[in-house]
Amino acid sequence: MLDDGTGIVRRKKVQRTTAERAAIVAESYEVGATVARVAQRHGIAPSQLSGWRSAARKRRPGGGTQFAEVAIVPDVAHVTTSTYDGIEILTGSVVIRLPESTTPKRIADIAHRLARRA
Repeated sequence: MLDDGTGIVRRKKVQRTTAERAAIVAESYEVGATVARVAQRHGIAPSQLSGWRSAARKRRPGGGTQFAEVAIVPDVAHVTTSTYDGIEILTGSVVIRLPESTTPKRIADIAHRLARRA
C-alpha cells in the first residue's frame, strides 16, 4: 500500500497476466469460495474480480463460465467396471465423473450441452 501523506492509503497497482486472472477467477468458482474472500486473499477489490468473471463469461461461446475437473483414463472398459462414489455420465465411449456435491443445475447444464452435440 502507498501512503502519500494525504492520509488516504492506496494500494499499489499490480499488473496480472491473463493466466493469473484466469486462475483467480477459477478459484472464485470453487465450492465454498466467495468473491469477497478470494479478492481479499489476492489483494484486489471484489468489484474487480466480479468484472473479470463477467469478462470470462462473455468470452465463452454460450455464456457462463464453468470449470470441471477432467481426467483422461486410457482404458474405458476399466472405468465402467470400477466403483465411483460420485455421479457418472456416460455418453458413447466418454465417461464424465462429477463429485456428489455437484449441483442439480450444473448436472442439467452438462446434460443440455451433451444433448446439443448429439
